[in-house]
Formats: sequence, C-alpha cells, structure tokens
Amino acid sequence: NPERAQEPPQTGWRVPYDGPVDQALQVVLGGGAAQQQQPQQQQWDQQSYQRQQQEQQEQQLRQQQQQQQIERQRQQQEEQRHQQAEQQRVWQQQQQEKLRLQEEQRKRMQEEQSRRQEEEMQRKREADEKMRLEQVAILGVRKVIQKLQVATLQSLDEVKVELDQVLAQELWKTGSHADQLKNEALQQTERAKQRIAYEEEQKRLAEERRKEFERIRAEEAEARTKFLEELSGLTDALDKNASALKDMLTPALEKDASLATAEKAIAAGEGEVGNSAKAACKACTDLMVANKSAVEALRMSSETKADMIGFQERIHAGFVNVFLTGSKVQKKASAMKRMNKRCEAFDKYAGAKGITKSSIWKYAKGEQGFELSADVVAKISAQLGDKNGSIPKEHYQQLKICVGVAREEEASRKRVEERKKRMAELEEEKKALQAELDKFLEKMGELDAEVTRTLESSTGLQGKITAEEPPSDSDLADEVEDLQDVSKSLKEKIVNICQEVSKLIQGADATLQPLARLEGSKVELKGRLFTSKLSQVTFALLMVAEFRAKQAAKELEKLQASLVELIKKHMAAKELNMEDLFKAADKDEDGSVSKSEFVTFVKGLDGCETEDAKLQSLFARIGGESMSKESFLRLITVRMKVTKETLLTSDFSLSTKDSRTLRRLLEGEFVEVQVGPAKDEKDLTRIKCCAVKDGLVGWATVVGNTGAAFLEACEEEKKPAEAAAEPTPAAAEAEAATHAAPQKTEADREGTSQE
Repeated sequence: NPERAQEPPQTGWRVPYDGPVDQALQVVLGGGAAQQQQPQQQQWDQQSYQRQQQEQQEQQLRQQQQQQQIERQRQQQEEQRHQQAEQQRVWQQQQQEKLRLQEEQRKRMQEEQSRRQEEEMQRKREADEKMRLEQVAILGVRKVIQKLQVATLQSLDEVKVELDQVLAQELWKTGSHADQLKNEALQQTERAKQRIAYEEEQKRLAEERRKEFERIRAEEAEARTKFLEELSGLTDALDKNASALKDMLTPALEKDASLATAEKAIAAGEGEVGNSAKAACKACTDLMVANKSAVEALRMSSETKADMIGFQERIHAGFVNVFLTGSKVQKKASAMKRMNKRCEAFDKYAGAKGITKSSIWKYAKGEQGFELSADVVAKISAQLGDKNGSIPKEHYQQLKICVGVAREEEASRKRVEERKKRMAELEEEKKALQAELDKFLEKMGELDAEVTRTLESSTGLQGKITAEEPPSDSDLADEVEDLQDVSKSLKEKIVNICQEVSKLIQGADATLQPLARLEGSKVELKGRLFTSKLSQVTFALLMVAEFRAKQAAKELEKLQASLVELIKKHMAAKELNMEDLFKAADKDEDGSVSKSEFVTFVKGLDGCETEDAKLQSLFARIGGESMSKESFLRLITVRMKVTKETLLTSDFSLSTKDSRTLRRLLEGEFVEVQVGPAKDEKDLTRIKCCAVKDGLVGWATVVGNTGAAFLEACEEEKKPAEAAAEPTPAAAEAEAATHAAPQKTEADREGTSQE
C-alpha cells in the first residue's frame, strides 16, 4: 500500500505487492489494539517533552558560555587597540622627525645639483657649438669626397682639385676627425681610380663579347642556310624514290590483284628502288636529329617556320609511301597465302559438291588430329551442309571452327574426369594425413600431464630454497638430478614429435599443404606451449643451481674463517711468524703449497675435524692446482681500511705508561690484522696490525667506546696499491708533524680514548 500512516488504511492494497489493487481486500483495526496503543503513545510524548527541555537547558548554557567568551575577546581587543594607538603615535613622531631631516637634506642636495647642472649646461653649450662647427666642416669635406664615388675618367681630375682646396680650407676645423678625413679622402681617391679602371676594362670586354656574339650568329645563320639546302636536296630525293616505289606497289593493292602481283611488288620494294627510298628516309631523319638545335631555331623563326613544316610533311609522306604501303602489300600477300592454303585443304577432302559427312571425319583426323564422333559429325553436317549434307567451300572456315570447338569440348571432358579422379585420390590422402596428425596431437596430449607435474615439481623446489630452513645440498642434488632427467626426456619427445610432423607436412601433396600446415600448427603450438613451461623448469633449475653455489660458497667461507682461526691459534701456540708458517706447510720446499701438502698441514692442526673432500674444495677455490707463498699468506691475512684518522701505538692498552704513539694512520690507508680484535679496559676495540704503507707494526683502534668506526674490513680482491701511493702534501706534512711531536702524556692518551 503506498500510504505511510501510523494506522494501516482500509483499502488500496496490491495483491501481490507489485500487482493490481484488490478492491475486495479491506483492513479493519480491532478494538484491543487501539486501547493498548494509547498509553504507549502518551509515554512517548512525555519522553519527547523531557528531551526537549533538556536540550533547551543545554543550549542556554552554551549561549551563556559563548557570551562570556565574546566579552573576554572584546576586552582583549580593546587593550590591543590602546597599545596599537600608543605605538602608532610614537611611530608617527619618529616619522615626522625623520621626514624633517630628509627634507633639509633634500634641499641641500637640490641646491648642489642645480649648481652642478648649470655648470654642466654651460660646458655642454660650448661643446655643442664646437661640435657644430666641426660637423659643418666634416660635411663640407665629405660632400666633395662623395663626388669621387660617381666621378668618371673625364671628371676625376676636376674633383681631385676641388678636394685639395676643401681640405686646405676646412680640414683644420674638423678637430680630432682631421686624420680620419684625410685617410678617407686618400682611400676614396684610390677607390675611384680602381673603379674607373675596372669600368673601362668591362667596356672593353663587353665590346669583345658583342663582336664574338655577332660572329657566332653569322656562323649559325650560314650553317642553317647550308642545312636547309642539304635538307631540300635529301627531301627531293626522298620524294622521287618514294613516288617511284609507290607506283610499283600500288598495283598489288588493287582488289583483283593476284598473289604473283603482290610478291612481285614485295620483291620490287626489297630491290634497288626500295632500298634507295629507305636510304633517303634514313638520311632525312639522321640530318634532322644531328641538327636538332638548328631545326628548333628554324621552327621558332617566322621566316623559316613554313618551310620547315613543309619539309616535315614531305618527309612524313615519304615514310608513309615507303613503309606503310610496303607493310600493306606484305599483309595482303600473307592473307592471300593463308587463303590459298585453306583452299588446298578444302580441295583435299572435298568432292564435286563439297565436303561430305565421311570427309568431315577425315578432315578432323588429318588436319587437327582429332577423331569426331558420329553424333558430332551429323550435327556439323546438319548445321553447315546443304540439303545433301555436303559442306560448300564458303562454309569451310566455320567447319574448321566447329571441329576445333568439338576438340576442346572433348579435352575439357577428359580434364573434368581426371580432376574428379584426382580429387578422390586427394580425399583419401587427406584422411590418411589427418589420421597421422591426430596421432601426433594425441601424443602431445599425453605429454601435457607430465609437463604439468614437472612444472609443479620445479615450483615446489623453488619454494623449498626460499623457505626459512632450506633442505640440505644432498637432498637438493637428488631432486635436481631427477628433475633434469625428466625435463630432458620431455624436451626430446617434444622435439621428435615436432620433427616427425614437419617431415609429414613436407611430404604431403602440394594441394594438401595448407591443410597439413594448419593441422600441424596445432601440434607445434602445443609443443611451443610445453617448451615454454619446460623453460620455466630450466629457469627454476638455474635458480636452484645458483642457490646451491651460494650455499657452497658460504660453507667454504665459514670453513676458511674457521681454518684461519685454527692457524692463528697454531701460530700463537708455536710462536711462529709468517715465514715459519709457510715453511711448515711447504714440506718439499718448492716455493708453493700443493693440495696434498695443504690437506696434511690443516689436518695436523689441533681441533681440525674437517673432511678431506671439503679441504680439497677450499684449496681449489683459493689456489687452484697449487698455492703460491703470497696466496697462502693472504689466506690468513685480514686487511682493513682506515676510514677515519687514528693512532698506531706500541701497546694494546692506551692507559699504560709505556704506551707510545708510533705514527698517525691516515684515512685511506690499509693495514693487515695480526692479532685481535679485542676490547681493552676502556671498551675500545683494538687490533694488532701491520701498516701496508711502511710495514710498521702496532696497535690501532677499530671502534671507539662511543661507536665511532676508524677501520673497516675490505675485500681480499682489493689491492693495497692506493694505500702505498705517494701521500698528498697535506698528508706528508701531518705525518712529519706526528713523528716530530713529543710522546703523549697520560692526559693526551685519555683524550684519545674518549675520542
């Protein structure tokens, strides 16, 4: 119902909810419900009134608080206005005094500036008058100098005299411009001479060019006249020979001319008269081509244009008579020969009344090599023959066409039969090819599950190596080997299937090639998909191999670190130096430590329980086939780099009275650790080390008691060359000051420890 009253309406109800209004449905409220609803409504009204009263009280309280806050803000603003007004009054007094002082200073400056301006104006007027007189003199001189630019050979001397007079009268008035004007006058005089000489030379050259042009025009006119005379002679010869040849060829073009007449005319055209006419045509065209420029000039000239057009028309007419007429005669002779040949063929098979039905079959067999059926013979005879069935001579050409059509129809029928037969064979080949390709597709489908399992195994293997506790190397080795074998086997199967499919496609018929390639592409697509998945397996194996290599490297590094500690303990227990240690390892004294010597030496150390295989792997990683003395000593040598300037002292503890400073370690130096690191009584991390730069041995601080780092470990691959390099002047000066300084006192040493 659309109404939303508290009581439901009696009518207007839709049944169902989205259907039409049911007029028969009426809702009537019961009496008990109305009585229960009235007390509840009164309770609601009372609660609503209480809430309204409470809200009004809260609102009045908020308004009172707001008024109090506004009053406090008004008082604060009033106090601020009083303070600002006082500050403004003081500031205005200061500004007025400042303005008064500025006004007095401004007046004094204006008076001084006015005086200076008056003096400056006087000097400027005097300078302007002097400059005006100089400009008048300069303009007078330059006016005469400009005349040199247009002077001719005849007027040059007069202008030079005038220039000398002006220079004598006005040059001294030009002041500082005198030398410039004098040089300008000399330059313009020289330029005028050069210009006049150049103009005279150009006039002479122009005269020579004019004479040369007139000579060339005379020669060209003479050559054109000679060309016209020669062309006129050749054209006359062409007209004569062409007319003679035309007279000889015209009888052959008459309607009743015989083949003998045509052949006689062709022979005449190829004889002396014809050759002469052709030679005359060639001579005319060669002359026109050789003198193309002269021909164009004569065409453009109004005097010779009509003559040239006449010559060209005569040459064209000669070409028509010589070549076109001869061509017509040859075509007519060829047509007459073909007609005679047809007549001979007709006479060969025709009787007195023409070609009969029996002769039609003989004609087709003899002339066109085709055997006609009886029905076709009867049809041709009925179509072209007379009432007796004989074909007259005038229908011979139509007979020839009908036999040719019948021959083509028979050939077409045979081709259709052969095509049907070939299509049946191709259908069988298609079925066999489809069956073979379906087999290969099924084989690929069988590999799908194996490839998926292999990919899942590789994914699981990747998850294992990224776990918090990865498996051992032996467990990984077994899984990797199994996965590699399966992956290799699957790749070989995929390659073999794809190769067999490729061979099958290449061996298929050319007509079936598109189908074979289409169906084969499905197999190849699956092969590429499987290969892509196996590539992911290969990538996973590479990741596992990299992980195993890193793990092996870490194990070897740990092993190397533990061996270094054992060797150092051995050196400390036996009180051995580096040389003695190397001699103990190098049993055969050949200057290098072999693998067996290294293993024997390490196994002889107290507390060494490492397997021989791991020691051999460590030796191969460090030394290869053999380990030189340098490599062996580097194994137990730890280098550190000085990152912050510190002291190299004689004793471990800085608090002892006997401890003294050996020298200062500069930033960037390298040291080799001999003992330590260890912490002293002041919580300083100290090591005993040897400075690579000068071999000085002492104790240095690695980390201070405040956490400041002075030395840091460096990689073994880093060479100490940069540390042994020549020190900068500042570093050398600091080192000299260190060596020259007196021994540190206890207070100084305490300051160092504090640092």
